[in-house]
Amino acid sequence: MRLDPQARRAWRGGRELELTRTEFELLELLIRNAGVVLDHSTIYDRIWGYDFGPGSKNLAVYVGYLRRKLDEPQLIHTVRGVGYVLRED
Repeated sequence: MRLDPQARRAWRGGRELELTRTEFELLELLIRNAGVVLDHSTIYDRIWGYDFGPGSKNLAVYVGYLRRKLDEPQLIHTVRGVGYVLRED
């Protein structure tokens, strides 16, 4: 993974990823905290500035978008009931 925060560009395996602003911010947050489990509230606060509430699927949708764009092997892992972590297994 390579990230250029100033240009808002990201690459994986030499391939540039086409990311929306929100997808890039989420990926950057996960990369900067690689190996650290980030809970849903922290991610909502850092990316959107507020928590959508316990019934919201907004975060899961964006994580799904990122997982598809990042391809295999999976980098973003779900920690059930807590949040997400970026790690290379």
